[in-house]
Amino acid sequence: MTQRSKRILIAEDDRSDSEVLEQLLRDNGYDTLLASNGVEALETAIKHTPDLVLLDVAMPGENGYAVARQLKSYKATRFTPIIMLTAFTELEAKLEGLEAGVDDFLTKPYRQAELLTRIRSLLRVKALNDELEEAENIIFTLARMIEAKDSYTLGHADRVARFAVILGRILKRTPEELEILDKGGVLHDIGKMAIPDSILLKPGSLSKEEFDLMKTHPVVGCTICERLRAAKTALPLIRHHHERLDGTGYPDGLKGDQISPLVRIINVVDIYDALTTRRSYKDAWPIDRTFSVMYEEVRRGWWDGDILREWEKFVRSEDYRLLSLRIPFKESNTQRQP
Repeated sequence: MTQRSKRILIAEDDRSDSEVLEQLLRDNGYDTLLASNGVEALETAIKHTPDLVLLDVAMPGENGYAVARQLKSYKATRFTPIIMLTAFTELEAKLEGLEAGVDDFLTKPYRQAELLTRIRSLLRVKALNDELEEAENIIFTLARMIEAKDSYTLGHADRVARFAVILGRILKRTPEELEILDKGGVLHDIGKMAIPDSILLKPGSLSKEEFDLMKTHPVVGCTICERLRAAKTALPLIRHHHERLDGTGYPDGLKGDQISPLVRIINVVDIYDALTTRRSYKDAWPIDRTFSVMYEEVRRGWWDGDILREWEKFVRSEDYRLLSLRIPFKESNTQRQP
């Protein structure tokens, strides 16, 4: 299979400089994209996701610093290397560039050989990052494949992730925390890949031995994900999503303040989704019954009552109805599994 040529975005408002760069890069086997101002640079980068950006500092509209900040804030371009081309030699200018997320600098006039060397170096680093990201994507896919074994749990991980992000927004968590909730929601049950299907799909109650084995899935999931760069911040959610505030949860018996706010959010939406959807061992519960049981568990000291109240308020709102995620409910007296 022929490998795609690396694509480099040249963001330069000086046409003659831009043409020189374009010719140099094409002569060395690179594809090029061109932008003559900051806004065009952003639009082109987001649309075409280049492998590297050559970014001039002084451009019309958004300057190079502003463009770099925005590129590093977008998920699709945050790992795209940026080389800033500048006539400034002051330390302050470079510090501002580093704060904006710039990976390297070249002072004009630059030597072509040096520019090409730096481009090759940063592209090698990006290639390694892309390989890691591909491996991480496989893990996220595996998480969804595990629940696909059981038609009743299909979509659970994605719903938990979506619900957790919505609840996180309601609770005014930061954008970084919302991303952690999204990843933790998708990956929280990945450890179930080590649990036999005879237990996962069992229609009745689990024996003590089966339940003990089921309780290992948070630790297994944490072990699977602990070497993945993208999952590191979500590890507490994966390991602790079955902990309870009174210390009776598993695997570590955490209590009170030992359980972070993000884990408490996952606790609530995970249990909510488990109760309101059909499983191999139970029918789906209606919302009134679900919240009645969950508030009883709050009184036992299991979940965060303030977080549950905020979730109930949203679930009973028109905004939730518009999500169209609920499944028709049937009553059942069957006990739930973890």
